[in-house]
Amino acid sequence: MNNNFRVVAIESLKKIHANNSYSNIVINNDFKLLDERQQNLYRKVILGVTENIYFLDFTINKFSKMKTKKMQTDVLMAIRLAVYQFYFLDNTRENIVVNESVDYIKSNLDLKTSKFVNAVLRNILRNKQFVHQEIEKLNFVDKLSIKYSFPVWIINLWIKQFGKDNIEDILIKNNEQALLNIRVNTNKITKEELKTLLIEKGIDVEECKIADKGLILKNVYSIDKLPEFKSGLFSIQSESSMLVGQILNPKRNSLIIDVCAAPGGKTMDVAERLENTGKVLSRDLFEHKIKLINNDVKRLDLKNIKVVLKDAILFNEELIEKFDYCIADVPCSGLGIIRRKPEIKYNRVEIDSQNLFDLQYKILTNVSRYLKVGGELIYSTCTTSKDENINVIKKFMKYNKNFELVNIEKETKSFFETSKDGYIEIFPHVHAMDGFFVAKLRKTMI
Repeated sequence: MNNNFRVVAIESLKKIHANNSYSNIVINNDFKLLDERQQNLYRKVILGVTENIYFLDFTINKFSKMKTKKMQTDVLMAIRLAVYQFYFLDNTRENIVVNESVDYIKSNLDLKTSKFVNAVLRNILRNKQFVHQEIEKLNFVDKLSIKYSFPVWIINLWIKQFGKDNIEDILIKNNEQALLNIRVNTNKITKEELKTLLIEKGIDVEECKIADKGLILKNVYSIDKLPEFKSGLFSIQSESSMLVGQILNPKRNSLIIDVCAAPGGKTMDVAERLENTGKVLSRDLFEHKIKLINNDVKRLDLKNIKVVLKDAILFNEELIEKFDYCIADVPCSGLGIIRRKPEIKYNRVEIDSQNLFDLQYKILTNVSRYLKVGGELIYSTCTTSKDENINVIKKFMKYNKNFELVNIEKETKSFFETSKDGYIEIFPHVHAMDGFFVAKLRKTMI
């Protein structure tokens, strides 16, 4: 690691933790400022610091007279990065880490502040072994909160849902780095052909266990610079997310609406599955997200997508019974994708579950009215909370007797016990995939 690496890393951390930018967007932008050999390490430290904020701040506050809440942003990010290296990176040259951190503060602030940073880091190094002893003195939930850097409310939510005996494993698994998955654009190339092309470039490639169009890539740098990406042979999408299109399994020449489409992966997937026949109406609430969807439409050379700026909460009478298939991937707490966006842990306040439930139920109800008789819809989220998932479906089924859940064992390769009941629950600690919920419903009558 060198000073340039540290400068880039600290600037990235400032964007995420001071400016509330998404970590995946910051990483994808800033890693290009570094030498290719440093990019994997850069990703590791940015995600690592973000995943371990509570532990890092607990440690800093034990050995600093000035507490983290009162520190200048540059100071806090520099110290957090250094402390992360002390505790989580093997073969860290601790004196070099201290000197580089001090030099950064001296260059960006002043000599006095750099001396403070030096004193804090030296103090932590002298007492490094005592931190875990201090954490062990805390009560059960507080200890887990600091050790794995999860808010107490999330831990209590998961204890209620999964049980106290499983909670530590769940926290560990939700802090692990997620795999890089891609979805093959089968309009342009077969999965086997793309797999061969990527292996020839020296990339480690495996097939996803459930997603039929999915591959897992390892040891790949600057994936968006690959000619195969630029020419639309594949898209980046998690395996869990890919299962939405796979479970929908639309027939050629169908009409499909995706009401909360951004960033567009599910829209593109179903459009590819239609083999450029039919039409996909892709809608989202935000202008900048509409532009992202349109960019992907162009890159993938898809001719059967219409992108429209619309709010899914607003019902459109002109769309009643117009569509063969509908996708409602609704706004949610996002607790299933913490491995990809660890800042979610800190940016989410304790969920107002009733408001979120009402929003999700309203969107599902709207979408259900756009469906033709005999048509099918997907309700999905990227969270693991039952209140946002199966409980929404239960209420909907209670008041909409003209819908039935559809057996999806074939589409999910019987991988999930509940597939026969028309829905799947994916958990990172069970399936090593993003936390997701997908349910498939069919409209049986008006």
